[in-house]
Amino acid sequence: MSDDLVSLYGEEYVSKFEVNQSPDRLHRLLPLMDLTPQSIVADFACGNGMLMELVAPMVQKYVGVDFSQSFIEAANRKRDRLAIRNASFVCARIEDFCAEYPEYFDVSLVMDASEHIPDGEWTSILSGIRSSMKSGGKLYVHTPNADFFLEIMKSKHFLVRQFREHVAVRTPSQNAEMLYRAGFSRVETILLPHYNFLKYLHPISFLPKVGKYFKARIFVSAEK
Repeated sequence: MSDDLVSLYGEEYVSKFEVNQSPDRLHRLLPLMDLTPQSIVADFACGNGMLMELVAPMVQKYVGVDFSQSFIEAANRKRDRLAIRNASFVCARIEDFCAEYPEYFDVSLVMDASEHIPDGEWTSILSGIRSSMKSGGKLYVHTPNADFFLEIMKSKHFLVRQFREHVAVRTPSQNAEMLYRAGFSRVETILLPHYNFLKYLHPISFLPKVGKYFKARIFVSAEK
């Protein structure tokens, strides 16, 4: 990731992130994940550890990884405040971290991060994540859908502006293609409502022709 992009994720971004995040955004994804008390889980681009309090109580071990020192410090404070003992956080680039943990994780999570990463680097990161997973391990990715009407408006600079951190919002097929390219198999995609007030538009997604423009979020599962 370029230094310009890395610089976006300092103290200011972390402070805004902690204020603006909805717990419903990730809580609703838990039933879609295959987590067991024996699972060793990596949360890549973990941010301030939002998933920790949801996932750690369900698994053997939770490890959060992020290149932002500010996020890791915030995550450690949260872990200590909640007294969660099976969680740890590492400040590292994902590819470097994965190289140190070959075939180690049962489950890998990348929640609302891939849209921050350009295509070439995302393919490299996916290959690294795959190398850190056990055979048969599961990867779960959650990301905005480029086919959603609001994302189309942002891409055309019509009335709304794209978040400056969102450099690579992709369609469902683009997400799946990149997973296959990185060597994953059994790629399955579920299209979900938005998690904010826009979720009330989701019934339109069942209409013919226009429905595809009202599916706001993508949840992808893939297997090593």
